[in-house]
Amino acid sequence: MPQPPLPATTAGLLLAVGCAVAAAIAMYRALSKRAAAQRTMQAIAVGGLTFQVIHVLEHVLQLAFWFTKPDGKPWLSSWAAGTADGLQYFCSLVPIAGAEPSIGVEMLHLTGNVVFLGALTAWQVAMRSTNRNIRTLNIAEKVQLFHVMEHVLLVGTLIAFGKAIGLSTAFGSIDGTSLVALRVWFHFSINAVATIYALRAANKTWRGNQDVAPITVIDLQAAEERQRVHR
Repeated sequence: MPQPPLPATTAGLLLAVGCAVAAAIAMYRALSKRAAAQRTMQAIAVGGLTFQVIHVLEHVLQLAFWFTKPDGKPWLSSWAAGTADGLQYFCSLVPIAGAEPSIGVEMLHLTGNVVFLGALTAWQVAMRSTNRNIRTLNIAEKVQLFHVMEHVLLVGTLIAFGKAIGLSTAFGSIDGTSLVALRVWFHFSINAVATIYALRAANKTWRGNQDVAPITVIDLQAAEERQRVHR
C-alpha cells in the first residue's frame, strides 16, 4: 500500500504510541504496588476521558448516519478515516497483517479503546495512592476491558482468518446490512455505557470532596447560642 499523506501517517503513529503508553500503564498497575504520582496519573485520566468523549461523539454521528443510510458503509469522520489510513500503512509493513484491507479500521478501534482503558487504569492508580475506591470507576474499567478484549478478538480473527469474528459480528454468522446494524449499535452502546460511568466517576473524583452541606436554620440558631454562651 502506498504511504498516505503525512497527517494521516502521523495520526496513526501517534495513536499507536498512545496505545503502547496506555498498555504500559495497565501493566504498571498489574505489577507494581508502589504509589504513583497522583497528579500525573490524574492528568492522563483527564486526557483519556476527553479523548473518549470525542470518540463517543463520533459514534453518535455514525449512528445518525446509519439512520439515514442503514444499507451503507459505517460512517467515519475525516480525521478517523485518515488515522485508519495511517494505521493501515504501518500494518502493511507486516505482511501477515497488511494483507487485509479493513485492518486499518479495526486497528483504529482497538488502539483508541486501549487508550481509554489506559486512562481508566491511570485513574485507578491515582485513586489507589489516596486509598479511594470509586464504584462507578470500577464499572467503567470492567466494561472497557471487555470492550478492548472484543476488539483484540476482531483484529486477531481478521489477521488469522481474513474475517473479523466476535460478539459484535455475531461470530461471523451474519453479513450485509444486518452486520452493519449490529456493529454500529453494539459499539455505540458499549462506548456510551463506559463513558457514562466514567463521567459519573469523574464527578465523584473531582467534585466529591467539594460538596458542602447546606446551612439550616437550626445551625444558625446553634451558632447564635454558642456566641451568647461565650459572651
